[in-house]
Parts: sequence; structure tokens; C-alpha cells
Amino acid sequence: MKYDVILLDADETLFDYRRAAREALAGTCAAFGVPFNEEVHARYHAINDALWRLYEQGGTTQEALRVGRFERLAAALGASFDPAAFNAAYTAALGEGAYLREGALELCRALSGKRPLYIATNGLVATQKRRLEKSPLRPLISDMFISEEIGFQKPRKEYFDAVLAAAGNPDPSRVILLGDSLTSDMAGGRNAGVATCWLAPEDAVDTVGCDYRVSALPDFIPIALA
Repeated sequence: MKYDVILLDADETLFDYRRAAREALAGTCAAFGVPFNEEVHARYHAINDALWRLYEQGGTTQEALRVGRFERLAAALGASFDPAAFNAAYTAALGEGAYLREGALELCRALSGKRPLYIATNGLVATQKRRLEKSPLRPLISDMFISEEIGFQKPRKEYFDAVLAAAGNPDPSRVILLGDSLTSDMAGGRNAGVATCWLAPEDAVDTVGCDYRVSALPDFIPIALA
């Protein structure tokens, strides 16, 4: 199958979200006088990941998620910082962490100019736009579609409908999506009728039924250009 349009997830696909998030959380904790250690780091990610899953299911909004994660973290730590102010500082710091995953630049350089490349993400507008602008990927990416701006989130079909409309209404069967999440990327791609390629460790179990899977980003190049 020849693919005319390529959709790429951002966090943990192109960008090293975990590294950026750790640095942002450590710096924000220091600024607010909150001790930072591995337990704090683990608690935050457990809270944050659960709220993002709830968001994917339509059970919360991004606005509620942003502040709610730090309300829960403050309660878990017995801390008294302002969750809204903490979130604002954390979000700004997160946008500065434009770290790429291994092979991301190689992948985009190989595909750019041959196919239009679009980032499809559920991330926050301010964070995602800042990281892309700071990264060497910027001139290689045709556009970025962020759920906060679209009004629907992955895996909703409405999100992908809006993305494909903005990309010129290509035949969905000639569009392929690369991402690391089964619940938002792979399930969403299947809902929308686009081909899916799961970026995952070799021992991870595919519960969705992806069209392809790779364990390293450069392995996606021959699939996308088939």
C-alpha cells in the first residue's frame, strides 16, 4: 500500500516526554519549595497518566486535567502549593524540554519532502507548539493538529475527521499513523479507517490489532514509503 499522508504522534513517539516531564517537575518543585525525589516523580506520573486516560475517554477536560493533577499531587504529598500556579510553571518548563527520541530526526528527514508529515497530538497547545519550534523537526513538519484546538481528542473519530479535512481530505486508506499508545493512537486510527503502526517494545502485547509495529523509529521509514 502506498501512503500519501503520514501522521505522527508527539509524546513518546517523536519527543522524549518522560525526560522533559521529569526535568520540568523537578524544577517546578524546587521553585515552589517542594522536595523532589523518585516517590514524588512516580506519584505524579501515576496521577497524570490516569487523568490523561480519563481525558481520552471523554471523562474530563484538559482544563480540569491541568490543575486537577496538581491538586491531587498536593493532597498526596500533604503540600500546600497553589495547584494553578504550579501547573502554569510546570507547563512553561515542559515546553522547554524539546528532547527527541532516538531516530526521530532521522525518520523525519527521510520522509519529509516525499510525503506530508503531520503531528497528531492530545498534548497541551502551549507545550507542544513551543517544543516543536525549539526542535530541529520544525522545518520538516507540514502542520501540527492538537486536540485542544480541534475540540476533540484521540481516539475520537471526530478528531481524525478534522485532521484529515485539514490535510486535504485524503482517502483514509492511504493515510498511516505512527504512535506509541494503543488506546489513543492505534484505537483512534482504526476508528478513523487509517493504517496504524505501533511503536512499542517487541514483548508488548497488541490488544488492538495494528497494521504494523516497530520497535525503533527508523524501522517505520520503509513502511511509510512502501
